[in-house]
Amino acid sequence: MMLDPAAARQAAGDDAAGTCSSGDDGVSPLVVLGNRLEAGNWSIRSWRRYLADIEAHSGSLSPAERVHWLAAMSRTWARYGWAFNEEALVRLFNVSAAWCAWPLVSTIGQALARRRPLHMAELLRLADAYRHCADSDQAIELLVASLLPQPEAAPLAAAHQELIAWHAARERYGWVDGSDWGDEELLLEPLGHHHLQDFAWQYFDPAIAELCCLPAFESDDQWHAWLDGTYRNGDQWVGAVIHRKWGFIGSVSLIMHGGIGFFYYWFGPDFQGRGYGPRAVRLLLATAAERHGLHTCYAKVYDYNYPSRRALEKLGFEDIQVSAAAPDNNELFYRRGSPAQRAQIAEEIHWLMASMQSHTRPAILLMPSSDRVGSGGN
Repeated sequence: MMLDPAAARQAAGDDAAGTCSSGDDGVSPLVVLGNRLEAGNWSIRSWRRYLADIEAHSGSLSPAERVHWLAAMSRTWARYGWAFNEEALVRLFNVSAAWCAWPLVSTIGQALARRRPLHMAELLRLADAYRHCADSDQAIELLVASLLPQPEAAPLAAAHQELIAWHAARERYGWVDGSDWGDEELLLEPLGHHHLQDFAWQYFDPAIAELCCLPAFESDDQWHAWLDGTYRNGDQWVGAVIHRKWGFIGSVSLIMHGGIGFFYYWFGPDFQGRGYGPRAVRLLLATAAERHGLHTCYAKVYDYNYPSRRALEKLGFEDIQVSAAAPDNNELFYRRGSPAQRAQIAEEIHWLMASMQSHTRPAILLMPSSDRVGSGGN
């Protein structure tokens, strides 16, 4: 974890099993608590001492600090999970849920259920964790089993109906089948309204919106309206990328018309540069080719975004030496598909951008040419 040195020195000499104020010398309470845990070598004793304070201040966690806490909690659970008493178990369960650490929530919830029957709120939280881990089947099974002895439980019935509706919506979106489509680490499923908090945790870096030409969301309502509008167009699949350990880590999107597609993706800052993007895109393009006849795909990237340009090349996309027309002429088009003459490429891009109702227009003329892909300029 990234720790503040001054707070670390203070924590090292603090042997009090006390509470944490709103800031020791102006330092964030969670930073102070993290330093105290660090000074105690993240022992089970230290966790028991400070977990109540961590839960009390869980709402103050910044997105930039989140992954460090999640990593620390995962390590602690793997090493000391068996030693948590019931009170500490419930607190860690609550903190993990507050920070959308859904894989850990599901693991802790199962451990808690082995000790005693789960309360109503805990059952709902565990079902929610399964759903956020792209396993709505398991969430439905849990709710059905919980409803059998108490069919009058309205919150359980409402959650069950909501999950049934999500199942139907996921089938309607059609592109991928949730937990049925993935690899040993990653899963893809449609982005849903229940992903709002997950999305927000990863989308905090303004560079994501800028580089992907996405909105800088100013409210929850704006985000929900954007998602509804995306699906309303009928030509776009926008997906959540779920990591089996970390949960939601980013998003992939594909617009397709007549076997020709256009895609983009983004990942949270803590999960960039790890190869997750290309893997998720391969999964997306493979299923689109297999089930929906995708044969050619385009992408667009800023000319100065060299990491994304290299990632596209690793995915088999080629720089076709076509930029967007002004004022977007710092955007470059990439293509993946069978070799094509330049006239065909021009027709494809113009037709695709028009079909997408995109304001971006390619700076390539619609005229016959025998040039092959990548052999000439604009």
